Amino acid sequence: MPIQPLTTFAVSHSREIRHVSAGQFRVPEEPAGLRTAPGPSSTTALASLQTMLAVQEVTPGLDERRQRAVRRGEALLAALSDLQLALLGAGDDAACLARLRTALADEAPAVIEPELADVLAAIEVRAAVELAKQERDD
Repeated sequence: MPIQPLTTFAVSHSREIRHVSAGQFRVPEEPAGLRTAPGPSSTTALASLQTMLAVQEVTPGLDERRQRAVRRGEALLAALSDLQLALLGAGDDAACLARLRTALADEAPAVIEPELADVLAAIEVRAAVELAKQERDD
């Protein structure tokens, strides 16, 4: 996720430079319409840190479930591909159907990402349709 700035401020490069005599230092005054950016408060920084730590604590469980879901989807796709090859005459139909049935029977892990859940649901439907077609033909 890209990091977006909270606020933007216009910076004017046309500051009036005043000449001072040697040995003196003077900071030019800000024009009335120019604001300086406020610095981050310690409570904001602390809240951001706590949020980052909370996300890091939760992420491993989510990543593991997501990886299991992806592996299950890949196993179903591999079984569907093997069945396709078997139906074209390059393999054993019964063994491919058994593999597909086993892959489909495995419990699907709960996925939070809606896009991944949609893709997995479409793969499962395709696998179930192929199983039903082959069982009907037998």
